[in-house]
Amino acid sequence: MKSIFSVPDFADPAKQRRANILVVTQFASIITIVLILVISLAMVPEHNEIIIQVAVGGTTIILSYLLLQKGKLDAAGWTIVILGWLVLTLDLAFISGIRGVNVLGQVLIVMFAGLALSGKTALYIAFINMTANLIVLYLEQNGILVQPAPLPADITRWSIQTIYTILAAIYIWRADTVIKRTLLQSLSTADRYRALFEWTNDGVAIMDLNWKFLSANSQAAALLDYSIPAFKELEFTSWFPTVGIEGIEETLIDILEEKEIPTFEHVLYNRSGDEVPVELNMAVVPDNLGNPQHIQLIYRDITERKEYEKHLIYQASHDSLTNLPNRKYFEDRYLQIQNQQTNDKRLVAVLYVDIDDFKSVNDQHGHSAGDQVLKELGSRLLGAVRESDTVARVGGDEFIIILENIQHKSNINTIAEKVIQRISNPFDIGNELVNISVSIGINCTEKYNLPEVDLIKTSDMAMYQVKEEGKNAFCYFEREVQS
Repeated sequence: MKSIFSVPDFADPAKQRRANILVVTQFASIITIVLILVISLAMVPEHNEIIIQVAVGGTTIILSYLLLQKGKLDAAGWTIVILGWLVLTLDLAFISGIRGVNVLGQVLIVMFAGLALSGKTALYIAFINMTANLIVLYLEQNGILVQPAPLPADITRWSIQTIYTILAAIYIWRADTVIKRTLLQSLSTADRYRALFEWTNDGVAIMDLNWKFLSANSQAAALLDYSIPAFKELEFTSWFPTVGIEGIEETLIDILEEKEIPTFEHVLYNRSGDEVPVELNMAVVPDNLGNPQHIQLIYRDITERKEYEKHLIYQASHDSLTNLPNRKYFEDRYLQIQNQQTNDKRLVAVLYVDIDDFKSVNDQHGHSAGDQVLKELGSRLLGAVRESDTVARVGGDEFIIILENIQHKSNINTIAEKVIQRISNPFDIGNELVNISVSIGINCTEKYNLPEVDLIKTSDMAMYQVKEEGKNAFCYFEREVQS
């Protein structure tokens, strides 16, 4: 029987509980019908109408079973309710010889309707019972309905009554078992959720529909360096000061309308005011009836990920040997200055720096020594310019410096002279000292005129002019050479 009366699976726990009770009812009803048929044919064969009653009852049970297997839970339940009302009320009344509708049958069917369908359905059945009682009372008071002829007062009537009573007790016992098992499963699920809530590495908080924190796990509070009671006192809307309350309300509307709210990144502040980059996700959690109950907030600390992303960005934009910005960084910086819409008459200058005869350093001292020279040269270039200036390595022995917001051309000369002087000092590469020099090509223009002049190309041309004229000097693109 267990394989025949299988229980279909429902995603909703409440529907699954009702389905379990309904299968128990179908099984008990089949047993009842079979026993009544056997006993009636054996003891009161003159009551042939029992065969028709059994046929109708069996067909109804099969119909209820088929409806349940197709997922039509309400229709399957109502089918049993209608059959049960007829059997457990009117039929019991005629068997027992009780005037009116059988009270025990009414109680049983109301209980079943509440368990297998809903509390509202139980009220409907109770109303039907009261109406039926009034009708029977009216019929009896007006002589239309006389005392129904019961079965003979012998062992037959007692046997049928006993079967009804025992099966009703078995049904209630099995229904109670199903409810207890479902309750234990719910408690087990709640325990698993509670464990997940408490021990997950993510911060999890529950808010009401007014964005007030109701509960939070320890991780949610610890991520922001609060205790759980202090965390619950926080104002969630203050986490988004640039959005404002209107933006938060729009988000709530989207959540309640079950629109997908994508996971997003945001920066929170812990109790000390330090930034904590997080990844946030919000979703509405409904109650058993599907109505919005509260909002679940899940967030995780992504500090390590953001640091790694910064590291990757740094690697993509900086030279691995000298840690100076590379050509891509320099070009982006140059375009950024060039694209500024301004009337600024201050100067922007590009210094193209090339090491003189650097190949000889590698040939005489080795590439390892050459690398040490390049690293030290990068440090010396940074020491010769302002913090706001940009120094980049754009080739093996080529460097470019961008000087921005220069008041006078003489300031450019001062920086170029400082670079040459710093580079002229010997480089200590362990047990040896290496002397090098650099050639510097320069071009400059007012910032507002920068889009009209290619400072990179022209400063490169000026650098080659220095090479041709003796090296170890700087020269402007206008061929003005100084040493």
